[in-house]
Amino acid sequence: MNLFLNQNIASKIFLISFLQFSVSLFSQEGLAFKERFKTTLKGDITLIANSVLNRIDRKNSPNDPFHLQQYDTPVNDEFDMEYIDIDNDKSTFSSSSAALFMKNEADKKIVFAGLYWSATYKYESGYKKGQDKFVAFDKTREAFHEILLKLPNTKDYTPILGQVLFDGAKNSKFKDAAPYLAFADVTQLVQELENPFGFYTVANVKATQGTLIGGSAAGWTIVFVYEDQSMTEKYISVQDGFLGAMNQSMDITFQSFETPPYGDINAKLVLSALEGDFNVDGDLIMFNSTTSPDFTNLKTGNRPYSNFFNSKITHEDAIFKYRIPDSENTLGYDALVMTLPNNNNRLIGNRAKEAKVKMKSTGDVFYLFLCGLALDVKEAFVPQVIENTENRLVFENDTLKQVKKEDFVVKPIERKEVKPLYEHYVNSAKPELPKLKAEENKSIQEDSVAENKTMISENKVEVKLENEKSEQIKRLMNIDAPKGFYLVANVFSDRVNAARFMMQLRDNGLNPNYFTHPETKFLYVYLAYYNQEQEAQSLKESKFNQKYTDELWVLAVNIPE
Repeated sequence: MNLFLNQNIASKIFLISFLQFSVSLFSQEGLAFKERFKTTLKGDITLIANSVLNRIDRKNSPNDPFHLQQYDTPVNDEFDMEYIDIDNDKSTFSSSSAALFMKNEADKKIVFAGLYWSATYKYESGYKKGQDKFVAFDKTREAFHEILLKLPNTKDYTPILGQVLFDGAKNSKFKDAAPYLAFADVTQLVQELENPFGFYTVANVKATQGTLIGGSAAGWTIVFVYEDQSMTEKYISVQDGFLGAMNQSMDITFQSFETPPYGDINAKLVLSALEGDFNVDGDLIMFNSTTSPDFTNLKTGNRPYSNFFNSKITHEDAIFKYRIPDSENTLGYDALVMTLPNNNNRLIGNRAKEAKVKMKSTGDVFYLFLCGLALDVKEAFVPQVIENTENRLVFENDTLKQVKKEDFVVKPIERKEVKPLYEHYVNSAKPELPKLKAEENKSIQEDSVAENKTMISENKVEVKLENEKSEQIKRLMNIDAPKGFYLVANVFSDRVNAARFMMQLRDNGLNPNYFTHPETKFLYVYLAYYNQEQEAQSLKESKFNQKYTDELWVLAVNIPE
């Protein structure tokens, strides 16, 4: 191992030791978690999020995604961090975007939208002096509770005045990093939209630039609760607080519900945290319930048991890519949606009335500030009948009861409508998405094979060979992508439509990706790429092994003639 790596490791050990000592002092303090929103309805919960700080170096600007995830990848305190600012608006100093897309969007109605933003913000900017000393370059620390939000399909930002939930600068035990958390209920703004689906952009989130002890990190998260009458009845609770976890664990409790007496229980968690480093492990998230009192460590496909918060924004086992920029390593900001692995109801079972999420760390320092739970709950009971020759066995009020055949009468059970919590939701009409006119069919083509699958071709860029019968393929050079022969499915000038198209491909079991042309800014959506042209051509002719029936073409990337 070279001297540079030895010095980096020594520096990390010092910082981790220092921060372990610091956080152990305030692990009981911070802001205790409280319920922000709770309801019971047919629907579910989700979130979108993005970071607002990124590394800067000689080759990359903060707007360029950061994907490095190796054992020796530096953590955020080893980078100069600067604001991401993607909106080309001189009135903003930081901005990033993320998209809300769902299946069957016309059936969804947003009932709660909560916007959180959080950062380490000791001063405006700082630098590292010597081996382990961090000092301020600009000691300014301004108010951080006012930001800007651009809603889908709108041109202008909406000013957002948030509530400061926690300010570490006012607590001596948090002063080294001075993290903060702010919140705004944006439910009404979202409900007033004709179409709430698309890209949300958050701007002017404040954070420390440059370097800071422990690293500087910042980002925003919007958690959505939505109604969909085709889904199961769910208890949904959103809680927030601001807790730094170390050796002494802390619990977040969910209660006042009851899961169904029979059948499988589906449960989902949403979480968001600040300062979860990719290469520093030891942070854990655990779950228990009244039916499974022993805590179980949670993990996903890209979040190990012992390094759960690792600088990622994920949905289930995949990086959430519908973001600008779409960094795979967010350098200290975490957000996720995960379905609990509840096979055979091993984590939470029937008739459960309480669940807990436990946070703990033996190494990495992280601040958890958002925790939401959605799970199946008991609906109005419908009798089930098992017949034999003389009698019937009836489940009545969840109890098996035997009655004579001639005395048995099934009475209809009245289902009581679950009223939402917010009055403005009760009194509002369900928004309808705009209907297409006949002449607009060129923009959206319906997929006749799969229900509710649409091919977005608005702003689509037609890329065809000059002579379709020619065997010569089109080539692109100097593309920020691995060299190879790409099976391209579509090209877009509009990122929203590209994201929708990729989502539909994923719904059909494909795994698309994209690259951006550096000059035209067109987004090339491809299904796969190969080292050999013959292999790519063969899969093109077979319609990607009959998995994609529309047009495909082969594009040589970074391969000269």
